[in-house]
Amino acid sequence: MTKILIVDDSPILRSTIRTVLERAGYQITGEAGNADEAFALYGKERPGLVLLDILLPGESGLDILRRLKTMDPAAQVLIVTAVNQEAVNEEAKQLGARGILYKPFDPSELTAAIAEVLK
Repeated sequence: MTKILIVDDSPILRSTIRTVLERAGYQITGEAGNADEAFALYGKERPGLVLLDILLPGESGLDILRRLKTMDPAAQVLIVTAVNQEAVNEEAKQLGARGILYKPFDPSELTAAIAEVLK
């Protein structure tokens, strides 16, 4: 099963996503609330998928995505965000995001979006 890293500044949302995904059989390799934590965990765990928020303290999710794809061009990233702006969406796709899921979402939407990215 694919290992997943959750990057979101909300501990409650990270916990909720973890619960949903573990129940669906996914392995969560870690949770990060900012860029430093995200890169440390990515380097250590090399997850098969990163769930990445856009609005984070310090570096934005787009900044993280840009650096992550430079570090590992094969990195698989699903943006999970409340930001629904066309320019941001386009930039995320141009930077290599495999998909975008908007908050709030149902658990079935999350698992469907992950399945789509991983197929």
